[in-house]
Amino acid sequence: MPLAAEADSGTQAWQLAWVLSTYLLRQGLWTEQATACHVALDAARRVGDTAGDAHALVLLGLGYGPSGRVDEAIPHLQKALCLLETIGGCHRSRVRAHRTLCWIAEQQGRHADMLSHAEAALGLSRAVGDLALEVTSLNDVGYSHALLGNYQLAISYCERSLAGSQEAGERNWESAAWDSLGYIQHQLGQHRQAISCYERSLELDRELADLFNEAVTLDHLGDVHRSAGDLDAAGWAWAQAVRTFEEIGHAGGHDVRAKLAGLHNGPPAVPLGASSGCGAKNVG
Repeated sequence: MPLAAEADSGTQAWQLAWVLSTYLLRQGLWTEQATACHVALDAARRVGDTAGDAHALVLLGLGYGPSGRVDEAIPHLQKALCLLETIGGCHRSRVRAHRTLCWIAEQQGRHADMLSHAEAALGLSRAVGDLALEVTSLNDVGYSHALLGNYQLAISYCERSLAGSQEAGERNWESAAWDSLGYIQHQLGQHRQAISCYERSLELDRELADLFNEAVTLDHLGDVHRSAGDLDAAGWAWAQAVRTFEEIGHAGGHDVRAKLAGLHNGPPAVPLGASSGCGAKNVG
């Protein structure tokens, strides 16, 4: 990163940050990802590269969201969208910004806003004929509908996303689709199907060495086991989730630890119609 920045190439700096971000975020290396993005942002602004500026802001927002710095992520992403709309093109980054804002809205319980951003991302993907982006956006729209209680419509979107992911051989997208379908089946009271979906998602997360989403899936899996009355299985899943969240230094472990502490008391951890923990997966 320093060499790319010192070469006065804002383009090389943000492109390198883009490549590095996937690995760094999967491993929960939040500080390292933010540092790479700030180097890219400084390089882009030094040479007046507006596109580089916008891309670096998208990457910062992408990392700040799951690392818990949501309030900082939102203005970065909003500014990035303004810049990208001004210069035109760059549809991939615009979709990525909307998808990250969608994920943040879910964390904050703003489900209507979540659907709005998901539909914006899907519309952009279809407008430019980008099937890869369309597949990921279909899952976002489906999960948004699920949180709004539109379960049959949600299944339709998520199953189309799953089929497209499998056809493309993209395991991270496939993992997200299985996770969404697991949530839907949980809300419909289909515990066995939900567990099967989450277990497939978890298997893919581990193949990808995606520690953050592995922890999220384990949290969700524990929720279903708790609802099904299998306290031992719920405890195992949540304990694994806490361990993984702690490994990557993520605050999500606090909420899961609270579930563990109250495992043998009170109602099921996740009432039907509600989301829990870290919510949907963030596949960037």
